[in-house]
Amino acid sequence: MYKFVECIDAGSEYCPCHLAEKGECIICSQLQNKVFCDCLYWKGTCIYEELLKNGNKAKKTRQYKKCDIIAIEKIRDDLLIYDIRVSNSLLRELDNIGAYVFLKSPNFPDYFGTPISIMDINYEQQSIKLLIKIHGIKTKDIKDCNEKIMVKGPYWNGIQGQRFLRNLKDKSVLILGRGVAAAPGVLVTRRLTLNNNKIIALLDKGRSDKNICTDYYTKYGAEVNNLSIINYKDKTLTDDFKKYIKDILEKENIDVVLAAGDDEFNSLIINYIHVRRTDICFASVNNSIMCCGEGICGSCIVKLSGKEIRSCKQQYNPLEYYYVEDGK
Repeated sequence: MYKFVECIDAGSEYCPCHLAEKGECIICSQLQNKVFCDCLYWKGTCIYEELLKNGNKAKKTRQYKKCDIIAIEKIRDDLLIYDIRVSNSLLRELDNIGAYVFLKSPNFPDYFGTPISIMDINYEQQSIKLLIKIHGIKTKDIKDCNEKIMVKGPYWNGIQGQRFLRNLKDKSVLILGRGVAAAPGVLVTRRLTLNNNKIIALLDKGRSDKNICTDYYTKYGAEVNNLSIINYKDKTLTDDFKKYIKDILEKENIDVVLAAGDDEFNSLIINYIHVRRTDICFASVNNSIMCCGEGICGSCIVKLSGKEIRSCKQQYNPLEYYYVEDGK
């Protein structure tokens, strides 16, 4: 199986970070307290040299900025779509696959910040659109914001397996989504259709008549079907979904599948398709718990092949993470 290690921030204005400063750099061997130079994934700049040039200190970190709320669309009592005006520079940086921000109320401390993926962007009104599920203290804090909100970003690791999506041109991508987790796939669709990629989206209706993201996928030219994908009572895939997948895999030359649901959903999807088409690459939404977004707190750590992966910054192959040997 193909293993790879990549830091999403490497080579950006936020690199080197505090991990490098403390000898825990994801990429640079010398900043892992080793004596040799052996970059795991070259991003065009020497992280070690950049740290030396910066006085052995980390580069600037992302800061919260107060932003205007343009509109709030209520889907259900526990489901809202926020339109938030941000700066032009931040908007451009968030127009990328896997982009997300931390949100919080202006009245509460930084630890109230919660990560929310970017669903869509609007250059005309200079805004980002986010689908937010209200289910805890932090998101209830966001729900109380009606005019102003604090935004921190950009962050880019909201989708794993990004190397399989970057630079695709004239290819076919299948997106399988359920609920709020389908929202990051909208921005993926926007980016991929710019390079003439064909997007087919199968979206689980969940508790609604149709997936909330359906119209946004359609807006960017995706072929969308709304159906029930998973039976959560017995944790199996539905017959309707299996029929759709059989037809799609026979008729379409799918290059990449994006699984956009919770971990149980992603695991069922990836294992089911991989058994039938081992040539397909997989991407998935990042469901890890994130608190700091900088790889410091450790809340996002997952274990993969015996190694600890800081999944708020570090890319991995979703097939490695979800695949179960002989899974059906």
